[in-house]
Amino acid sequence: MKHCLTLIVGVLLFSLSTTAQTMPGWIHKLPKAKNNTYRYVVESAIAYSENDARNQAIARVFQTTGNRIGQPVDMAEINRAVQRGTDYSVISRTFNIPINKVCEYTDKTSNGTYRVYVLCQVAEKGNIQVQWTTYNECNVNQEFKDGNALLKSMFIPGLGQIGKRHYVEGTLTLLGEAGLVGAGTLCYLSAQNKLDVMHSENVSYTDFAKARDDYNKLKDASYVIWGAAAGLYVYNLFRAFTMQPKYKDNLSFSPVILQDEDKPMAGVAMRIKF
Repeated sequence: MKHCLTLIVGVLLFSLSTTAQTMPGWIHKLPKAKNNTYRYVVESAIAYSENDARNQAIARVFQTTGNRIGQPVDMAEINRAVQRGTDYSVISRTFNIPINKVCEYTDKTSNGTYRVYVLCQVAEKGNIQVQWTTYNECNVNQEFKDGNALLKSMFIPGLGQIGKRHYVEGTLTLLGEAGLVGAGTLCYLSAQNKLDVMHSENVSYTDFAKARDDYNKLKDASYVIWGAAAGLYVYNLFRAFTMQPKYKDNLSFSPVILQDEDKPMAGVAMRIKF
């Protein structure tokens, strides 16, 4: 039994992190094309300058698109197209694959390099007339609009945070609000019971005095608790509107080695980010 408990403890190891992922949503969830002449592609690259990383990412868009279509990729033509910086359309002299860069996101890494993500509209086939459409959600994904989160948290505290994938904070807000409202209501109802005792017939002075003291304490406690619930509700609205959404998974698992009376044991650590 002791060994089993030790293993369970190892399985339930938690590590908490408060770093939120603020990348735009299109990096992890591709937009849907509005017609069948093109599709969306996301590529990224790392380099010591932002411009080099951007060019490498766009070159990868050419490569993946050419491979998908089945057209051999001429790296010299790709480099010339990338260096021009505007006309991303030439792969060879006889075969064109139009590419339209619509969004870009740069993330500076801890070692001083730059990772650039590009979202491109690419032709579904080669040598066709592409009907490009406008994409206006480069920084904020429709799924995570602040106004939507505010409305959700206005009706159910914490729901806006959960909608932005801050599951722990949203759940704690929901439970905290429900607990405070419930506790305040319970104190208020208990105070009403004491009031009934005070107004009952044939009540002794001792019982009346005790009921009066209890009534005042319970009534004050209910107001304080309801005040805290109101404060949490307002804070919940503020957080739902201003917090950055998370775009990466909150859970990850990794193996761990535990020591139990000098005997190594295997376990699993679960990491939660919130």
